[in-house]
This record gives sequence, structure tokens and C-alpha cells, in this order.
Amino acid sequence: MKTIKITGAILFISTLLFSCQPDKKDLIDVKIVKKDGLENMTYLPNLDFEEVIDSARYLFNEKDYQRILISEIKVAPPIFQNDIIKVRVFTRSIFVKTKYEHGFLIRTYSKDGKIKDEKVLASTFGDLSCEGRVTSDLRIITSCPDGGQTIAQIEKDGSINTLKNE
Repeated sequence: MKTIKITGAILFISTLLFSCQPDKKDLIDVKIVKKDGLENMTYLPNLDFEEVIDSARYLFNEKDYQRILISEIKVAPPIFQNDIIKVRVFTRSIFVKTKYEHGFLIRTYSKDGKIKDEKVLASTFGDLSCEGRVTSDLRIITSCPDGGQTIAQIEKDGSINTLKNE
């Protein structure tokens, strides 16, 4: 009888502990959907991506200027920021042959606005067809249909380190 009471108490306390923890929600989750035989990308939460006009020189690097010539690049407001870094999501779309190809890029910035690091989150460019998400603990998880998965961590200094790449 004493064992049952102790087990019951442990289960009750465990339930309280786990129910009080905050829900970990994804900062962004990008999925590939097929509509009318064509791949398209959806993402949650809905972010307001806008073309960058006035602050392009702060948000882009030299490679981006080449990409702008052949594709449309848009940026969302920061999905995370603190006193040290900002994390932004970029999307790029290009029309190739008979369809649009899309890509999502995570980029980190220092407090003074300099690009720290970047990582592809999701893409349908070329042979790629990978989905991705950024978790509330700043992990970038990219999954591809072949079973491959990459997990990277956005560090406190804004660098992005690959933890697992299979």
C-alpha cells in the first residue's frame, strides 16, 4: 500500500513539473507541399516577407547582389533578437523552365548590423527538396526526403555550428 502511495505521489509531482514547462514552439517551420503536380513551400507562422530597398547594403553581402539579378529576394522581420544578435529569414524565388524554385535562408547579424553567419533552412532549388524549421532553442533542423537530416545550433555569438549532418 505504501508503494502505491509513493508511486502515485511521484506521478503527481512529475505531471506538475512537466505541465508547468513552457511549450517550445518553432520560430518558423517550412514545409514542401505539392499542388497540381508542382512543389511549393508553405511556412508557419505567417511572416511578412518584404523586398529590401532602403537597407539592402546592411542586410546583403556580395553574393546576394548577384542573386538579386536573377531572382526575387525578400526578408522577414527578425524571428529572434537579443542584446547580442538578430536572426532573420530570407526567401528567394526564381522561375526555372516551367516552375518556381524557392529557398529559405537563416542569417544572423551582430548588434551593429554586420552579417555573422548563415545557413540554408529549406530549398527546392535544383535537386534539393528539403524542409526545415528553427526551434525556440535556436536549432536549425533541415530534413530531406532521402532521410538526410542536418541539425545546427545558432550560438550566443551568432555563429551557426552544425551538430549533426547525416
